[in-house]
Amino acid sequence: MLATTIDTTQQDAEPRVVSVADARAAIAACMLGDEPQQLRIGDITLHPHQRSAVARIKRTISEHGGALLCDDVGLGKTYVALAVGARYQAVTVIAPASLTDMWLHALAATHVRAEFVTAESLGRTGPPVRRRDLIIVDEAHNFRNTCTRRYSALARLCILSRVLLLSATPLHNSHDDVAALAALFIGSRAYTMTGAEFLPLMVRRDSAAHAGAGNIPVVEHAPPVVIATDATILDMILALPPPVPPSDGGVATRLVMHGLVRQWVSSNAALVGALKRRIARSHGLLASLDTGRYPTAAELSAWMYSDDAVQLAFAELLVPATAPLAALGSALREHVSALDALLVHARTIDDQVLAGFVRHVVRTHPAEKVVAFSCYAETAEAIYRLVKRDGHAALLTARGAMIASGPVSRAEVLAQFAPEGRHDRLDNHATINFLVATDLLSEGVNLQEASVVIHLDLPWTAARVEQRIGRLARMGSRHHRVMSYTVSPSPRAEMFLHELEIIARKSDFAAHMFGHSTITNLSARPNDRATIQRGERVRATIEKWRRTDLDVLDPASSSRVVALARAARAATLGVWIVDGSATLLAWDEVSGLTDDAHAVEAATDLADRAEAAEGTEDAAFRHEIATRLSLVLQSADSWYQQRCAWHALGAPDGSATIPGVHDARRALARVADAASANANFARRAHFAAIATRLRSAATKPLPLAVEWSLETLSDSPDEAAVDTILELVDRARRFPDQVREKGIRLAALIFMSPERLP
Repeated sequence: MLATTIDTTQQDAEPRVVSVADARAAIAACMLGDEPQQLRIGDITLHPHQRSAVARIKRTISEHGGALLCDDVGLGKTYVALAVGARYQAVTVIAPASLTDMWLHALAATHVRAEFVTAESLGRTGPPVRRRDLIIVDEAHNFRNTCTRRYSALARLCILSRVLLLSATPLHNSHDDVAALAALFIGSRAYTMTGAEFLPLMVRRDSAAHAGAGNIPVVEHAPPVVIATDATILDMILALPPPVPPSDGGVATRLVMHGLVRQWVSSNAALVGALKRRIARSHGLLASLDTGRYPTAAELSAWMYSDDAVQLAFAELLVPATAPLAALGSALREHVSALDALLVHARTIDDQVLAGFVRHVVRTHPAEKVVAFSCYAETAEAIYRLVKRDGHAALLTARGAMIASGPVSRAEVLAQFAPEGRHDRLDNHATINFLVATDLLSEGVNLQEASVVIHLDLPWTAARVEQRIGRLARMGSRHHRVMSYTVSPSPRAEMFLHELEIIARKSDFAAHMFGHSTITNLSARPNDRATIQRGERVRATIEKWRRTDLDVLDPASSSRVVALARAARAATLGVWIVDGSATLLAWDEVSGLTDDAHAVEAATDLADRAEAAEGTEDAAFRHEIATRLSLVLQSADSWYQQRCAWHALGAPDGSATIPGVHDARRALARVADAASANANFARRAHFAAIATRLRSAATKPLPLAVEWSLETLSDSPDEAAVDTILELVDRARRFPDQVREKGIRLAALIFMSPERLP
């Protein structure tokens, strides 16, 4: 049975009865802490919402060893992260290689010293050997796959370093995307956490709430547009004979069709490019089959395809001989013949209709810069070829940048779309008003000079659409709004692809967790406010209660304040110090104490509108407070014990099926039992102390990489191994920076009642 851990001295201590206004101020003081009125790092002055984020992240890292900064695209996460990093000596920034210039510019502007490491290099060379005080990971959603080498390398870095993860779109497909990031510093229990439990680890504000602050434009969506296409193409794709896979692959007829239809929906140019690559690969396979050899996928890579030419290797030298494969060869020839016919027909069609839509959008916004995005380089190149004669157009893909006069640098193109860009880098004839690009530009660049975005096709995830829009709808824009245009698949193609359905489902799932999506025009249904959004809304309400003229309550002290107020209905709102952290909880006589987001939001709204009660000095009034307070304290004791029991249980057995997630608590408990069982009589007390430390460690969150190490332990490790384990655990859990108190104590409480109070 768990021991009672509530501060029982509060049962007898006399509360300090204050007005409802003072109680609200006390709650704000506990929940928000001190926040600088101004904050400047280097040449950059932070906006109010950025200063608030810095203060919150510092507290979160101090308590948990890490934090997630998941503000919407365009709210200035880079400078918030560097303001946090300014307090540390050894800082490493990890980001995609494409963001190198942006981060080097930000480091120079803020005068923060940090090393820069590309995310791609982690997968090749592993983590840097040097120990770091803080690791900042930009576009952290790129690390959501726990099976990759780069994730393992980052997890090992996080054992001995604080970590700040930046991502406007942490959730791409499922809850596990966010859990994989949080697990880097709190371990595998992140996979069992709800939205309410993620809230203390995360800062997540949406741009709509801060529109106007820092010149953040509002996003407006035009209805999706369907471009007329040749339906014969779709019929020919769906009628393709089954493909012949490599010897180590399976037949994936529908997958091949799905890919071709998706590229056709983007543009005829994308379909032609895909067909040529598929035909070239099929010819390579056919050449091998004709020699009686059946290659694997890796062996097929020996056939090179470039600029419409197929270069065949010697099949006899590359692939071991097998039995005659005439039947496979016949099937493959039939498949290739159908692909050839499809290619011939596709080449008779151009993308003038799509280009006409692009021209229409550009002409609708004659004085504005327009950016068009596509998933495929062939689509971007085709549109550029068709509109470049209109003037002031540019193309940007992985191959480089292009304007009408020829190749230019990527930096020269981007400079014309950045708010502080030097537009004089190109001559007047090369001024760019329209840019078509691949999703290479959908992360980490500033395109605030543009105010119109066109989605030439739809990516797989709603998060990618948000990233595209976020390149324009950013802090520092001189525009009041950003217009978004979307090209949607035809009804027949959508019935096959389900693109809109998939994006809407992922958008709705993200909105259910985070409460905001910039692509609401594609969503299947409106969303209620999510848990995390409710938490941010509560915080915004409490911000209004902050007072600097009165020292109502020292959050570090054991004092407490209580107020009784008139409201529309009965409710109770209080801030409690739970294991050293200020936590907002609601209470009623039926449900008891709860951290449910809906209940806390409702109680906060009532407290915001509550009126002062009369007769606060009367004995009857104080008796009413004492009676209610006794019930709340009893409920708090029960709530805290249930919370401790839940955390002691850790992740359920089902989490073992998640790749890379292990039950460290079970491993530590097993080692503790082995240490006690193997001890002789003379050293039993010594090993009992070790077992106690191990069991204590099993009740605390550990970084995921530590859990991986513990999973490899034998059932009966020797004493040296146990010492190594304890050292690893102790070093990994040197966070938080301050020793946190255990238990739960009341700091401030507001009782609300619709009835006439004594």
